[in-house]
Amino acid sequence: MGKRVAITGLGVSLKPAPSENEKAFKNRKIKKLLSRGEKIFCRSAVDAVLDSGILETDTANEKRGIFLGTTKESSSRTELLNVLKSIYDGEIRHKEFAEAVAENMSPLFVIKSLPNACLHYAAEEFGIRGSNSLFITNGAAGSQAIAAAYHTILRGDCIWCLAGGFDSHLDDEEAYNFKQYGFKVDTIGEEKSSEGLGEGAGTFILEDYDHAVSRMAKIYGEIIGHGETFLDLDQEETENIRVLKKGICKSLASAHEDVTNVAFIHADGLTYKNYNVIEEAAIKDIFHDIPQINSKNQIGNLLGAAPMVEIAEDLSGKEIDQNRSQVFMKLSAGFGGEVSIIVLRRNGL
Repeated sequence: MGKRVAITGLGVSLKPAPSENEKAFKNRKIKKLLSRGEKIFCRSAVDAVLDSGILETDTANEKRGIFLGTTKESSSRTELLNVLKSIYDGEIRHKEFAEAVAENMSPLFVIKSLPNACLHYAAEEFGIRGSNSLFITNGAAGSQAIAAAYHTILRGDCIWCLAGGFDSHLDDEEAYNFKQYGFKVDTIGEEKSSEGLGEGAGTFILEDYDHAVSRMAKIYGEIIGHGETFLDLDQEETENIRVLKKGICKSLASAHEDVTNVAFIHADGLTYKNYNVIEEAAIKDIFHDIPQINSKNQIGNLLGAAPMVEIAEDLSGKEIDQNRSQVFMKLSAGFGGEVSIIVLRRNGL
């Protein structure tokens, strides 16, 4: 058998740390640079690393990887709007504009907006100098981060990888942006609706299975297969159903698993355009009466964090029937039609 990839650390957070010093990164200089979503991620990342005990092993920094998924919120538009008031009549007055920028905008405004900034912060925090990448495909982003870490370990490029996803889009400005793209947003303050945006972060430590066993790490489960496909949500449902079914079957083939051995499906349940109809039909055509889970009706859509939080829920289930298959599938969809499919096996021990 070839390489195997284990999940040895889990960290989930649905709100920022209560205090600045609790489970935050050690570098205090970045405190002012972190967005709300990034603060939530920091907490989940620290939890996952501590849970895995991975830093207690002597692993070369170049053999540590990091992959993140997010649709990170923008810097405060209030700063920008205060500046634009200086040219509200349509005439650009350079001197007044420059003075307004100096008075109303932080010099770190652009840096705060960079979606890949947290990739650097986390790499510095955990001594990661190996393979890395950031995915910004909203709901599919976290799943693609997991997949990238999985393939990196299979290739032998890294011994372990941190795979994380985070997002926070609860304020009115962010919600308005998503409404423009046809996404239903029903959020009031920090309240979450079944079809609205939520916020949160999840982080996994993925590790070479033999390495995990040799250090007697706790193994929550394994990533055993992955596949991706792309839907055109503006086209006919029948063609999209066919394409998604093909992607699901390819994912199963990569895991060397049969349809009959899949215990349950954790669907994406995205209520954007007609995706949920396509997903439900594709799953039913292949698996018939298989149990399905949809977490978005309880916690809202966490975007980049959704795959991590939802898979962590599946892996940490308190009751595992030893007589049933532990194989399950997680589908994650982005607004652009991207669908990332992860096949996993829970550890029943």
